[in-house]
Amino acid sequence: MKRYIFILIAAMALSACSKSDFKETQYIEDPDYPGLPIYSEMGYNTFGAYIDEDVFSVSSYGSTRPFYLVADRECLTMTLYGSCEGTSLNMVFTLPIDTTYHLEDYHSLLALDGKSFTIDTTSTSCNVMLEGLYAPYIESIYSGHISFDKVQQVVVDKTDTEVVVSGKFQFRAITPLGTHVDVTGGRFDLGVDNANFVNFRN
Repeated sequence: MKRYIFILIAAMALSACSKSDFKETQYIEDPDYPGLPIYSEMGYNTFGAYIDEDVFSVSSYGSTRPFYLVADRECLTMTLYGSCEGTSLNMVFTLPIDTTYHLEDYHSLLALDGKSFTIDTTSTSCNVMLEGLYAPYIESIYSGHISFDKVQQVVVDKTDTEVVVSGKFQFRAITPLGTHVDVTGGRFDLGVDNANFVNFRN
Protein backbone atom coordinates (compact mmCIF):
# COMPACT_ATOMS: atom_id res chain seq x y z
CA MET A 1 0.00 0.00 0.00
CA LYS A 2 2.82 2.38 0.91
CA ARG A 3 4.40 1.68 -2.47
CA TYR A 4 1.23 2.75 -4.31
CA ILE A 5 0.98 5.92 -2.22
CA PHE A 6 4.58 6.79 -3.10
CA ILE A 7 3.92 6.21 -6.81
CA LEU A 8 0.80 8.38 -6.61
CA ILE A 9 2.68 11.22 -4.92
CA ALA A 10 5.48 11.00 -7.49
CA ALA A 11 2.97 11.08 -10.34
CA MET A 12 1.24 14.12 -8.86
CA ALA A 13 4.58 15.91 -8.48
CA LEU A 14 5.50 15.25 -12.10
CA SER A 15 2.11 16.33 -13.40
CA ALA A 16 2.39 19.56 -11.40
CA CYS A 17 5.57 20.46 -13.30
CA SER A 18 5.00 22.64 -16.33
CA LYS A 19 7.45 23.94 -18.88
CA SER A 20 7.71 27.19 -16.93
CA ASP A 21 9.10 25.28 -13.94
CA PHE A 22 12.25 24.65 -15.94
CA LYS A 23 12.72 28.39 -16.54
CA GLU A 24 12.65 29.78 -13.01
CA THR A 25 15.85 30.82 -11.27
CA GLN A 26 16.84 28.17 -8.75
CA TYR A 27 19.54 29.61 -6.52
CA ILE A 28 21.59 27.19 -4.42
CA GLU A 29 24.53 28.79 -2.62
CA ASP A 30 27.95 27.23 -3.07
CA PRO A 31 29.35 26.33 0.39
CA ASP A 32 32.89 26.65 -0.96
CA TYR A 33 32.24 30.07 -2.56
CA PRO A 34 29.98 32.05 -0.19
CA GLY A 35 27.57 34.35 -1.98
CA LEU A 36 27.81 32.53 -5.31
CA PRO A 37 25.46 29.89 -6.74
CA ILE A 38 26.81 26.39 -7.12
CA TYR A 39 28.24 25.43 -10.47
CA SER A 40 25.51 23.40 -12.14
CA GLU A 41 24.48 22.15 -15.57
CA MET A 42 20.73 21.92 -14.97
CA GLY A 43 19.49 25.20 -16.45
CA TYR A 44 19.01 26.86 -13.05
CA ASN A 45 19.33 30.33 -14.66
CA THR A 46 22.02 31.40 -12.25
CA PHE A 47 25.45 32.97 -12.53
CA GLY A 48 27.99 34.63 -10.30
CA ALA A 49 31.59 35.62 -9.72
CA TYR A 50 33.80 37.54 -7.34
CA ILE A 51 34.81 41.01 -8.50
CA ASP A 52 37.84 41.51 -6.31
CA GLU A 53 36.26 40.70 -2.91
CA ASP A 54 32.70 41.70 -3.84
CA VAL A 55 30.01 39.25 -4.98
CA PHE A 56 28.45 39.62 -8.42
CA SER A 57 25.44 37.36 -8.78
CA VAL A 58 21.99 36.95 -10.24
CA SER A 59 19.78 39.56 -8.61
CA SER A 60 17.34 38.27 -6.00
CA TYR A 61 14.84 40.88 -7.14
CA GLY A 62 15.44 40.51 -10.88
CA SER A 63 13.31 38.77 -13.45
CA THR A 64 13.15 35.02 -13.96
CA ARG A 65 15.13 35.61 -17.15
CA PRO A 66 18.24 37.38 -15.86
CA PHE A 67 20.21 37.05 -19.09
CA TYR A 68 19.96 37.53 -22.84
CA LEU A 69 21.85 36.18 -25.85
CA VAL A 70 21.97 38.05 -29.15
CA ALA A 71 23.62 36.77 -32.33
CA ASP A 72 24.52 38.81 -35.39
CA ARG A 73 26.75 38.15 -38.37
CA GLU A 74 29.99 38.66 -36.45
CA CYS A 75 29.48 37.87 -32.79
CA LEU A 76 27.36 36.40 -30.03
CA THR A 77 26.64 38.70 -27.09
CA MET A 78 25.77 37.16 -23.73
CA THR A 79 24.52 39.65 -21.13
CA LEU A 80 24.19 38.66 -17.47
CA TYR A 81 21.87 41.03 -15.58
CA GLY A 82 22.87 40.88 -11.93
CA SER A 83 23.89 42.94 -8.94
CA CYS A 84 27.01 43.58 -6.91
CA GLU A 85 26.79 44.75 -3.30
CA GLY A 86 23.15 45.72 -3.78
CA THR A 87 23.78 47.74 -6.95
CA SER A 88 22.65 46.77 -10.45
CA LEU A 89 25.54 45.45 -12.53
CA ASN A 90 25.62 43.76 -15.94
CA MET A 91 28.42 41.62 -17.33
CA VAL A 92 28.48 41.52 -21.14
CA PHE A 93 30.54 38.93 -23.02
CA THR A 94 31.12 39.29 -26.77
CA LEU A 95 32.18 36.10 -28.51
CA PRO A 96 33.44 35.90 -32.10
CA ILE A 97 31.47 33.81 -34.58
CA ASP A 98 33.61 32.02 -37.13
CA THR A 99 32.90 29.70 -40.04
CA THR A 100 33.05 26.56 -37.89
CA TYR A 101 29.60 27.15 -36.44
CA HIS A 102 26.50 29.16 -37.30
CA LEU A 103 24.00 30.45 -34.75
CA GLU A 104 20.69 30.47 -36.60
CA ASP A 105 18.54 29.80 -33.52
CA TYR A 106 18.99 28.78 -29.90
CA HIS A 107 19.39 25.12 -30.89
CA SER A 108 22.55 26.16 -32.74
CA LEU A 109 24.17 26.96 -29.38
CA LEU A 110 24.91 23.23 -29.11
CA ALA A 111 27.91 23.97 -31.35
CA LEU A 112 29.51 25.78 -28.39
CA ASP A 113 29.70 22.61 -26.29
CA GLY A 114 33.24 22.21 -24.99
CA LYS A 115 34.51 25.41 -26.60
CA SER A 116 36.75 27.87 -24.75
CA PHE A 117 37.58 31.48 -25.63
CA THR A 118 40.45 33.68 -24.53
CA ILE A 119 39.24 37.06 -23.26
CA ASP A 120 41.30 39.82 -24.84
CA THR A 121 40.25 43.45 -25.27
CA THR A 122 43.15 44.21 -27.59
CA SER A 123 42.10 41.88 -30.43
CA THR A 124 39.03 40.54 -32.21
CA SER A 125 38.84 37.67 -29.75
CA CYS A 126 36.36 37.42 -26.90
CA ASN A 127 35.70 40.64 -24.99
CA VAL A 128 33.83 41.50 -21.78
CA MET A 129 32.42 44.72 -20.31
CA LEU A 130 30.93 45.69 -16.96
CA GLU A 131 27.86 47.94 -17.14
CA GLY A 132 26.29 49.81 -14.25
CA LEU A 133 26.34 53.13 -12.43
CA TYR A 134 29.21 52.08 -10.18
CA ALA A 135 30.81 49.48 -12.42
CA PRO A 136 34.60 49.78 -12.73
CA TYR A 137 35.50 50.92 -16.23
CA ILE A 138 37.78 48.37 -17.87
CA GLU A 139 40.48 49.76 -20.14
CA SER A 140 42.06 46.43 -20.99
CA ILE A 141 42.10 42.78 -19.99
CA TYR A 142 45.49 41.11 -19.81
CA SER A 143 44.39 37.55 -19.02
CA GLY A 144 41.15 35.63 -18.92
CA HIS A 145 38.94 33.00 -20.50
CA ILE A 146 35.39 31.76 -20.73
CA SER A 147 34.55 28.10 -21.28
CA PHE A 148 31.31 26.43 -22.32
CA ASP A 149 31.78 23.24 -20.35
CA LYS A 150 28.36 21.77 -21.14
CA VAL A 151 25.76 22.79 -23.72
CA GLN A 152 22.86 20.35 -23.93
CA GLN A 153 19.33 20.04 -25.25
CA VAL A 154 16.48 19.66 -22.73
CA VAL A 155 13.51 17.56 -23.82
CA VAL A 156 10.28 17.47 -21.79
CA ASP A 157 7.35 15.30 -22.87
CA LYS A 158 9.16 14.59 -26.17
CA THR A 159 9.33 18.33 -26.88
CA ASP A 160 12.50 20.42 -27.12
CA THR A 161 12.08 23.10 -24.47
CA GLU A 162 15.46 24.80 -24.17
CA VAL A 163 19.21 24.47 -24.49
CA VAL A 164 21.15 24.59 -21.23
CA VAL A 165 24.38 26.57 -21.52
CA SER A 166 26.78 26.08 -18.61
CA GLY A 167 30.37 27.13 -18.08
CA LYS A 168 32.96 29.13 -16.20
CA PHE A 169 34.90 32.35 -16.60
CA GLN A 170 37.57 34.51 -15.02
CA PHE A 171 39.65 37.49 -16.06
CA ARG A 172 42.09 40.15 -14.82
CA ALA A 173 41.61 43.71 -16.00
CA ILE A 174 43.08 47.15 -15.54
CA THR A 175 41.21 50.47 -15.27
CA PRO A 176 42.26 53.84 -16.79
CA LEU A 177 43.56 54.79 -13.32
CA GLY A 178 45.92 51.83 -13.36
CA THR A 179 44.08 49.84 -10.71
CA HIS A 180 43.53 46.14 -11.17
CA VAL A 181 40.21 44.28 -11.23
CA ASP A 182 40.19 40.52 -10.61
CA VAL A 183 37.11 38.52 -11.57
CA THR A 184 37.34 34.99 -10.19
CA GLY A 185 35.14 31.96 -9.58
CA GLY A 186 32.83 32.86 -12.46
CA ARG A 187 30.12 30.38 -13.38
CA PHE A 188 26.85 30.38 -15.35
CA ASP A 189 24.01 27.91 -15.89
CA LEU A 190 21.43 29.26 -18.34
CA GLY A 191 18.29 27.79 -19.90
CA VAL A 192 18.05 29.36 -23.36
CA ASP A 193 15.01 29.36 -25.66
CA ASN A 194 13.20 31.79 -27.97
CA ALA A 195 12.36 34.03 -24.99
CA ASN A 196 15.98 35.02 -24.39
CA PHE A 197 17.76 34.34 -27.68
CA VAL A 198 17.60 36.74 -30.63
CA ASN A 199 19.19 36.26 -34.04
CA PHE A 200 19.96 39.43 -36.01
CA ARG A 201 22.08 37.62 -38.58
CA ASN A 202 19.41 37.31 -41.25
